[in-house]
Amino acid sequence: MVIKKYTFEAEPVLMDFHEYRHCTFRKCRLIYCGYSSVTIDACRFEDCRWEFGGPALATLQFLANLNQTGTEMSKFIVNQALSVIQQAPPSAASAPAAPAAPAMPANSDVKA
Repeated sequence: MVIKKYTFEAEPVLMDFHEYRHCTFRKCRLIYCGYSSVTIDACRFEDCRWEFGGPALATLQFLANLNQTGTEMSKFIVNQALSVIQQAPPSAASAPAAPAAPAMPANSDVKA
């Protein structure tokens, strides 16, 4: 659902399944569960906090656990995820491109 020029104030907002365009969020709990992508275009955020649930939270916990193990393979996986995050989003007209991944370490044992 596309939501345009709406002001959310002091309320929980489930971000999944929506496109937000020119909206304002004031003192909101922004909840993302990872069930869909979200579009945020020219929105303002004032004193909001993000919360994660469902698959989004599971993914963050997985990456955090890998990061804590300190093995070469776990560092590789976390760095690859960061590369995807830091990559410019693809344009709507083009298909998503595979990110350039760092070279996989020689020892690929994961102990997570």
